[in-house]
Amino acid sequence: MKKLILIQNDYPGTGKSTLSLCLQRYLNEYGVEHRLLHLAEEGATPTPGATPLEADSLTPRQFLASVDSAPITIVEVASGLGEYFNQFYQSSELDTILYEAGVAVTVVLPVTADRESFDSVTQAAEVYSDNAEYLIAHLVTSSYDEDDKIWDTSYAARVMDMFEAVELHIPEITFHLELSLAHLDLDGALQAPNAEELLGKEYTKWNRRVMGQVDSARLYLFGDAFRPTIMPKSARPARKSRAKAAC
Repeated sequence: MKKLILIQNDYPGTGKSTLSLCLQRYLNEYGVEHRLLHLAEEGATPTPGATPLEADSLTPRQFLASVDSAPITIVEVASGLGEYFNQFYQSSELDTILYEAGVAVTVVLPVTADRESFDSVTQAAEVYSDNAEYLIAHLVTSSYDEDDKIWDTSYAARVMDMFEAVELHIPEITFHLELSLAHLDLDGALQAPNAEELLGKEYTKWNRRVMGQVDSARLYLFGDAFRPTIMPKSARPARKSRAKAAC
């Protein structure tokens, strides 16, 4: 069964682009066939490495064709277009179309410690209901404990508990200076093949933690559409060296 992953939240700064690129990086490391799309208005700059999908001319046939072109399709919905896409999804009866086409849907909702970022969560639950699985991606802005407390006491968290949503935590970056010196933003670093060399151990540590978070939800996110063709070095078991016999 194919997989459609929708990443959306109309609240700005929740990390939609970062999350899209992290998922793409994870799939690239395993050589998994996929496609990254960026739904935005005509003329908008797409997320690096993403194919633009223009909201102004989007049709159900076009959307289905885009999703049908790869086993896994990631669609990042630009800020401000979440409500538009929700209406498009409902009016086009995409839940039925995707089901009949053999496409399972996971809605990924990145949030911050700001309660306003939770509004898109409850809206998505109303739109997709039981026709999708849900994943909450926390962009850590202070500390896990503080951010978790704000989320856990919210109405949105109770709604997501009803749908048995999975949660991920994207750690706060600590290498702003290194990014500045390398003339990169985080999205650019995630696209750079030599980012670990340019940004050093703090980036390497951050990237490994993020990849570990994605790996923990791999089955939930990608289902049986996850078909690796290569095994990254980080996932290979360490070889045990043979002890030399004493003379």
